[in-house]
Amino acid sequence: MSVVQDTPIQRNIPSDVTYGLSDADQHYYEHTDAVTRHLPKEHKHAVHWIEVNGRKTLLVNNKLLTLIPNPTYDPVGQPGSLETYFRAQNHEGKEIRDIVKMGPIPVEARDRDARVRLLDAQKVETAWVLPSLGLGLEEMMADNPDMLYAAFRSYNEWLDEDWGYNRDGRILTGPLMSLIDPDRALDELQRVIAKGARFVTFRPAPVKAPDRFRSLADPLYDRFWHTAADAGVTIAFHGADSGYGIYLERWGESQTYTGMKMSPLSEVMGVHVERPVYDLVASLICHGLFDRVPKLQVATVELGAGWVGDLARRLKRSYGKTPQLYKRDPMDTFRAHVSVAPFYEDDITSVRDVIGADRLLLGSDWPHPEGLANPFEWVADFGGLSASERRLALRDNMRKLSGLPV
Repeated sequence: MSVVQDTPIQRNIPSDVTYGLSDADQHYYEHTDAVTRHLPKEHKHAVHWIEVNGRKTLLVNNKLLTLIPNPTYDPVGQPGSLETYFRAQNHEGKEIRDIVKMGPIPVEARDRDARVRLLDAQKVETAWVLPSLGLGLEEMMADNPDMLYAAFRSYNEWLDEDWGYNRDGRILTGPLMSLIDPDRALDELQRVIAKGARFVTFRPAPVKAPDRFRSLADPLYDRFWHTAADAGVTIAFHGADSGYGIYLERWGESQTYTGMKMSPLSEVMGVHVERPVYDLVASLICHGLFDRVPKLQVATVELGAGWVGDLARRLKRSYGKTPQLYKRDPMDTFRAHVSVAPFYEDDITSVRDVIGADRLLLGSDWPHPEGLANPFEWVADFGGLSASERRLALRDNMRKLSGLPV
């Protein structure tokens, strides 16, 4: 039987945190028909369940889903059971499978009413609730845009039916978006905005356009970004399969992304987390997206903040060498347009020093095992901030991004 390490995490919760939290990174576990419920007949073959060695899994575009080890989520890793691992306290050198605690799907991961009751118990006022297996779809369908947009539309309709995009200001969900076809992307964006979406979800990756790879900041996509910005819709970039496994393959390793199973090289290179988000934010700034769309706001979630300091260093050096290539200081752009949800293992005060407290978000990752068992437990890691800074990071910043009163 797999067990959680016994050493307790010491926490010192600041006494001033008496308000409800805003959690920018919670998740649902998709029902088995999340992608297929509304798929048109011509795309019914796109996603289907199969058995492999006695285990039920998903075949997506005739490719085996590897991002989620068990897409039935039965059993599933229990919330917070990998905290010591991700805090780099695995001193006994145990494998993840020997640390994680497995159990049944929490009812709150699939039932909205139960989730609202849990948010009350967690002292969470508002939560962004994001995809799990949905984050692996674009990479697997990028070679078939018709299939991809049919699957995203079906998924987004399921999401609205089961969870709603914003029914009462407690749970906000972000429909999946892709820019592979800018016209269909804009149509889907306009559709979900009309249904109340306050943010939308992207993976941190360049666009696999039909002709070539393109930057998300290519002017080809400006109509999409202007539409989101004018509607006050925030763009949430969440950790996903960004297709960066190709870099591991070039260093002699497998490019297959298998979720939390990482080699030492992939961990040190940050291939699936820090590298994609570093490249993403660098491209958005350096390719001038925020100069052309000055009202646009983006947030990075479940991508940590280990990349923030190095990107700031490189932006400062670049601006010092070639200021004529920028409309303004790129660090001013960074601080004005990009909000960041650090990992609990990050140094939050250092991140604050780079981008400001008004750009920090809390993201607990509940109910994933790499997150926290209770979001309120993470408040202790914000102890190095002042009381007013804490309130920004733990509540007000995300509410502003969501268009909710502070």
